[in-house]
Amino acid sequence: MIGRQRRQVFLLLTVLASLELAVSTTVQAVPSFARQTNLPCNACHTVFPELTPFGRMFKLGGYVMSKSAKAYEFPPPLAGMLQASHTSAKGLTSGVAPFDSANRATDRLALPQQVSIFFGGRIYDKVGAFVQGTYDGASNHSFLDMTDIRYADNTLLWNKTMIYGLTLNNSPTVQDVWNSTPAWGFPFASSTVATTPTAATKLDGALAQQVGGIGAYVFWNNLVYLEGTVYRTTRSGISKLLAAGTPTEEVVDGAAPYWRLALEHRWKNHFFMFGTYGMQADIFPSGEWSGLTDRFTDVAFDAQYQFMGTIEPEHPQIHMQMGGEHKAKTGHHIITAHATWIHEKQDWKASVLLGGAANRSNSLRSLRMNLNYYYRSHVGDIGGSIGYFSTTGTTDQLLYAAAPLDGSRTGSPDSSGYVLEADYRPWEKTKMSLQYVIYNRFNGGHADYDGYGRSAADNRTLYALVVVMW
Repeated sequence: MIGRQRRQVFLLLTVLASLELAVSTTVQAVPSFARQTNLPCNACHTVFPELTPFGRMFKLGGYVMSKSAKAYEFPPPLAGMLQASHTSAKGLTSGVAPFDSANRATDRLALPQQVSIFFGGRIYDKVGAFVQGTYDGASNHSFLDMTDIRYADNTLLWNKTMIYGLTLNNSPTVQDVWNSTPAWGFPFASSTVATTPTAATKLDGALAQQVGGIGAYVFWNNLVYLEGTVYRTTRSGISKLLAAGTPTEEVVDGAAPYWRLALEHRWKNHFFMFGTYGMQADIFPSGEWSGLTDRFTDVAFDAQYQFMGTIEPEHPQIHMQMGGEHKAKTGHHIITAHATWIHEKQDWKASVLLGGAANRSNSLRSLRMNLNYYYRSHVGDIGGSIGYFSTTGTTDQLLYAAAPLDGSRTGSPDSSGYVLEADYRPWEKTKMSLQYVIYNRFNGGHADYDGYGRSAADNRTLYALVVVMW
C-alpha cells in the first residue's frame, strides 16, 4: 500500500511539473479570458474563481471584451484546468478513479480530482460564453459542468449607462457576478470523497446541471442589478444539451422561476453589495416523472464587501470598462467578506403520500459567512479564509432517517461548523490550498448523530488541493 501511494505521489508531481513547464515557456499558453483581453488573470480574479470589480463587469458584458475589434477571433478561446487533491478524514465515501482499490476508503489521493476544458470568451460579436466540460475522478465520469452563454449590450437610461443582456445557463446562480451566491460561493473547492451533511436547500446546488434556464438582466448605473430567469428540467431540445452527461435526478414539473435583485455601491476602493434572490420549483418525488409534486420555495438574502487596496489598474481597457474612474496601479491587499441566508419552505404533499416524508410542511434554513484576505507580493499571492456554515430545519424522521455515516439518529437536519483555508498562488495559473473543515454539529447531533456511534468530530476533514490552469 505504501509503495502504491508513493507511485501516486510521484505521478502527481510529474504531471504538475510537466504542466508548469508548458505554461511557463510560452506567453500565449494562458487561460482564454486573459488571452482574449491581453490582461493578466488577476485583472478579473482575486484568486480564482473570486471576481474583482472588473471581473464582474467583464462577465456582465457577456465575456466579449477583447484586445481585437473583430467580431470573431481564431483560434477559439479554449483553456484547461487540472485539480489534484489529497483528503484526510475518517470514513471516506468513495474511492477515486483511476486508482480504485478493493478498500475504497484508502483512496485519499485524487489524481486527478477533476480535469476541465473551458470555452471562455467571445463566440461572435456580442455573444460570449463560459462553458466548462469536466472529468470527475471520483465518479470516473465526464459531463457538461458550469455553463453560461450570454448576449449583452449597453445603452443609456436617464442619462446613465445600463448594461442589458440574456443568459442561457444550466445551474441557478451560476450566472451571478457576486461570490455570495451558492454556485461560486466559498469554499470554492472541496473534497469529493469526504462525508458531508445530508440536508441542503434546492438553491444550494441541488438543481445544478439538472435544469436549463433562459433569463434577462439589466445593470443600471453600476448600482442596480435586476434579473429574471425561468428554468425547466433538461428533457429535450437545447435544454437537454445543457445537462449532457448528468443523470436527471430532480425532475421539475413545468417552469421554475428564479429572481435576483442586487444593489452595489462603490466608495473609493470599497465595494458594497446587498441583494436578494429566490426560486420556486414543483419537483416530482425521486424516481417519478408524473403525478403529484412537492413544492420548494427558496427566498434568500446576501451581501458582499470587497476592499481592493490601491487597485487602480494601469491598463486602459480596465479604465474604460470601470467608467473611466480608475487610473493608478494594482494594489497589494485584498479583503472580501460574503454572507448569504436561504430560507426554504417545503410542501411535501407528494412524498407524504408515498411514505418519503413524515411532515406535510417543513422548513430549511442555510447560513454561510466567510472572510478572505490576499496579499499580492513579488513571490506570489498569499492569503487565507475563514468561513462559518449552519443548516437548521424541521425534524422529520423519514426525510432524515438513521443510517450509518450520513444518517440522523434524531431526524434533524441541523449541521454547523467552520472552514479554515490557506492559499498560495506562486504563479499566475497555479494555486495551492490547504483546507480544514470542522463540524460542531452534524445531521442533528454532536455524538452518535447517525445512530451507529459516529460523532460530528469524526467528519473533520483536512484537504490539500493543487490547481493548474493553462
